[in-house]
Amino acid sequence: MDSLLESIHGILNAEDGQITIRHLFYRLVGLRVIEKSEQAYRVLGSHLSKWRRSGDVAWDSFADSTRWHIQDATFDSVADALENTVNTYRRNLWGTQRIYLEIWVEKDACAGIIAPTANSFGVPVFVARGFASLSSLYNAANTFRAATDAGKTAIIYHCGDFDPSGIAAGESMVKAFRDDFKVDVQFKRIAVTKEQIRRLKLPTRPVKRSDTRAAKWTGGECVELDTMPPSEIRDLVRQSIVQHINEHEWQTLKKTEELERETLRGMWLSV
Repeated sequence: MDSLLESIHGILNAEDGQITIRHLFYRLVGLRVIEKSEQAYRVLGSHLSKWRRSGDVAWDSFADSTRWHIQDATFDSVADALENTVNTYRRNLWGTQRIYLEIWVEKDACAGIIAPTANSFGVPVFVARGFASLSSLYNAANTFRAATDAGKTAIIYHCGDFDPSGIAAGESMVKAFRDDFKVDVQFKRIAVTKEQIRRLKLPTRPVKRSDTRAAKWTGGECVELDTMPPSEIRDLVRQSIVQHINEHEWQTLKKTEELERETLRGMWLSV
């Protein structure tokens, strides 16, 4: 147990931010600390519960974006509301850019890893949960159409499992945007790819027999997005975003944002 806890601390300390328990599991498998099985995963979860309660592992080490509150914002006073506005105010820095982009991810758990990086650039993250519903795709199509009507190029960067359903889900989205909603969206898969599987030596698994697309699958062993180091995923997201930024226009709006925030701060302090 001491060896397992030491390995967990080593992984958590090396990460720049939170990871999921599933990510931790695959990292431990890659280090040959535990075996790759659902039983081992359940046992790991049990140990982590014990260690978090004892203080050996910090409560906030892991991300979980599958649960949230639904509540309107409320304030104690006008000054409180203005202070919140000062702290949260952000300009739409993409307003003068030629691109509108979103990061789409297959799994809720991975969204918690991706969102801080994407949101730091004002880029939205959408959790598709495999095959996205037509209703969600319709709403997304309207957003993308507004961007393309404004002369922008609409792009989705997608992160998902490398398996029959993971690949088919992306193809289904592209088809829906093209055929059902008649909107031009560039769809680019950034994870998981064959190159990443080879380079990072990611743990593989057999094709699930329950997957109805397995018979036509020619991609070999499958790989889950959770096996990729969170830092690698964050870097992919960051690189995908920054390559599209016109730095001069971006910095000009950043200066405008700061001046506007100072105006708001003055209003708050005068209340």
